[in-house]
Amino acid sequence: MKSMRRAYLFLLFVILLWAATPLLVTELAKSLPAFEITFLATGFAVLVLTALVSARQLWPRYRTYGRRDLLTMALMGASGIFPYTTLYYLAFTLAPAAAGEINIINYLWPVWILILSPLLLAERLTSRKLAGIALSFCGVYVIVSGGSFIRFDAAYWPAYASAGCGAFFWGLFSTLGKRVRFELLTAMLVYNLAAFVCFGVLCVTAVRFVVPSPREWLLLACLGGLVNGAGYFFWLLSLRLGDTAKISSAVYLTPFVALVYLAAFGRGNITWVQITALVLILAGPLIQKRAAAEADKH
Repeated sequence: MKSMRRAYLFLLFVILLWAATPLLVTELAKSLPAFEITFLATGFAVLVLTALVSARQLWPRYRTYGRRDLLTMALMGASGIFPYTTLYYLAFTLAPAAAGEINIINYLWPVWILILSPLLLAERLTSRKLAGIALSFCGVYVIVSGGSFIRFDAAYWPAYASAGCGAFFWGLFSTLGKRVRFELLTAMLVYNLAAFVCFGVLCVTAVRFVVPSPREWLLLACLGGLVNGAGYFFWLLSLRLGDTAKISSAVYLTPFVALVYLAAFGRGNITWVQITALVLILAGPLIQKRAAAEADKH
């Protein structure tokens, strides 16, 4: 019972931290290019993950990994975290006024897991999975249509497409992660190091580097060090101490909290379109999780 309480406490930290992403990125994007934000924030994440690996004395674990293992981690970081974060943060810079909707579309990543698992992991595509996928994409339709259901406002489409594509890459990264059995904290450090290198190349070649102000450095440290670095660590602790199915379902409260953050800081009001779309998008993976839990009981 005590471990479960601790698990939900860590999960609360995760939700509160991850939900701050839209607010922090839209604030930073007022003066910094998107690729620079990803580069510097990931640098802070690497620093925090390095400190955590040191604090937990996990460096000897790397001696158990072969070159192929380390190459696999690097490729997963370069093909998963790098494109996901690039597209996700870019979406906020393209349409900061639609930060709430962008974050909702980002939560298509569990749906992409449902779609990719039969292709990459040979998992069975059931009728319940198909129904869940259909519900989730109905949620996307609600967002894109703005609730009009017939007329479409194309102004935010590039941002929505960027967020949706980013969600695909995180879904791909998560699906491929099921095929490997690395220690999660040490692997996450390598994933982020590989992504950091990619962000560095992109930042140098694609955009002009802007020197952040002291306030922006603080926000970058919060985004990379706390939201991405410490947030992932708390996520691992909550999964380790709690019931995986319940913890994984409860984390879907994150986009709801993100809407509250945005409203509290004057970045728009919470609308019925957002809530309806979010419920539909999250219904798909939640239906599947319930089905999987019922199957495990039998």
